Amino acid sequence: MGQEVRQDWAIPLPALHGLMDLLEDEWSQATGNPVREQVASLGAFTLIAFCSFFWGSKVFMMDLHGLRQGMADTKRLQWDHVVIPLLGHFKGEWNTCYHLAPLAAETKSRLKVQSWVERLIEVREKVGRVQSPAICDRAGEVARSFTYDVGFVGCLLIEQAAHPDLIPSNVDVSKPFGMSQSFRRGSTLVAQTRGVDDKQVELINWWRKVDSARGRSPLSRCESITRI
Repeated sequence: MGQEVRQDWAIPLPALHGLMDLLEDEWSQATGNPVREQVASLGAFTLIAFCSFFWGSKVFMMDLHGLRQGMADTKRLQWDHVVIPLLGHFKGEWNTCYHLAPLAAETKSRLKVQSWVERLIEVREKVGRVQSPAICDRAGEVARSFTYDVGFVGCLLIEQAAHPDLIPSNVDVSKPFGMSQSFRRGSTLVAQTRGVDDKQVELINWWRKVDSARGRSPLSRCESITRI
């Protein structure tokens, strides 16, 4: 039996900005915290996945306690970046509690990472949640990726109807786009087209980490791409 393999398409940067504009409008119009939780979760997930070059599944490893600590440090020290903490075994790392990914607080094209992270923390605190997965369900457990895929595709359908110049009307967005890979592929494409060195892209993507290190400790992932 053969099988058909379909890879997620890279989301173009203009389409991503259109998506964030849509979520910004929904955030400003939302009246109850349950709705604001949904909007803030999807908005923060989107920007973190895109700007960190993570597969979508990795964003679900983000820890709320570590995120709150990192945001407190960002404000206290007036950093121009936000620290994203992933909790658990991550790409061959051992004997560590967190994998820390610093992202630009606001990118060159004005993707407002810090603003959406603050909103995510805010809606979690309003229901008394300070220690749990940052992307969680009502019970405080790690959210199901299917729920976010549905929200992501739903937003793209609205954006497609309003802006067919960004997403052509003949594209069935439920098939080529997905939260698993579309953000990572999109950010990689933008970085490469804007002249970011391939080695830096590979470092941020964590590609060939072990092979390149040849038994030594690989370089720390210490920068985020701000050119997107």
